[in-house]
Amino acid sequence: LTYPIALLTADEVAYAGGGEYKSNTSYYLNTGEDYRTMSPVAFNSSDLRATVFTVRSFGSLVHSDVTATSAAVPAVSLKPEATVKRGTGAYNDPFVINTD
Repeated sequence: LTYPIALLTADEVAYAGGGEYKSNTSYYLNTGEDYRTMSPVAFNSSDLRATVFTVRSFGSLVHSDVTATSAAVPAVSLKPEATVKRGTGAYNDPFVINTD
């Protein structure tokens, strides 16, 4: 990839306002849909199952089995000197970042 992406971590979600088993629908990382983070919670060696933190539609961080169906929200890290070329950041007017 020219511009690598990753999934969010549970720490990033918590820093933005999400809490473990705590509803919060007003922070910017709450999309109203369930989605995965890349942060592991546990691994059960007896049945070979892993759990990760998932952001629920009502904004809380919960533990979910990796076999459960949920979306993936990509995250991009920008360099500190990156500037916005145009856009407001709204759904229908996203930020366009200078790549020069």
